[in-house]
Amino acid sequence: MKKITMLSLLGLTGLLAACGSQQEASKSNFEKAINDAIGEQKVCLPVGLATHDDQGAPSVDRRLLGDKEIRIPTQNADGDKINQSALKQMAVLVDAKLYEEGEKAEIASGQGDKTVPVAVFYRTQAGDKQMVASPNGSLLCLGTPKVDKVELFTEPTPANGVTVSKVVYEAKLVPEKWASKLLKAGDEESAKILDEPQRESATLVLTNQGWRDARALR
Repeated sequence: MKKITMLSLLGLTGLLAACGSQQEASKSNFEKAINDAIGEQKVCLPVGLATHDDQGAPSVDRRLLGDKEIRIPTQNADGDKINQSALKQMAVLVDAKLYEEGEKAEIASGQGDKTVPVAVFYRTQAGDKQMVASPNGSLLCLGTPKVDKVELFTEPTPANGVTVSKVVYEAKLVPEKWASKLLKAGDEESAKILDEPQRESATLVLTNQGWRDARALR
């Protein structure tokens, strides 16, 4: 009787070990596999400067953070301070050494011969590494994605000689240290980037080392 009990316990232990293995189809294993694949990716987005013209109206010429050179009027034709939010955004990027401030300049105000002062900023080499050019303008790389939760996955199924599972998950932005301050200094729409998860999908493949995201196997 004791031998049978011991064998039963050994068998149960083996089953439990198998259930907790890297090859198990589970949310925790899938989350790890996806994070391993996307952990080096960058989230790069068009982030606008919260600028206004010298009359105090939102600027029609919506400049993007990430541009090689950025000029921001600091006063209107009456001498009132403007664009304080945009200047706070640039101060964050200057502190992060992604931009450096150049010499002050002046531009025509559009009211007679009056001119208004302009703050000038130039992107640094460190800033170059945080920027991606696109057909729609400069994209600023704000951080990396990370799985917030695995919503669902399909039953592992043989396909083309391998076992695969389709996974639907939510990913959130893990921001650079400066990115949180930058977005909060801008408008409400920009700040939402920090809190709103994005719904994504992935195909996972079962390997001898456990589950792997198909993107990491290319």
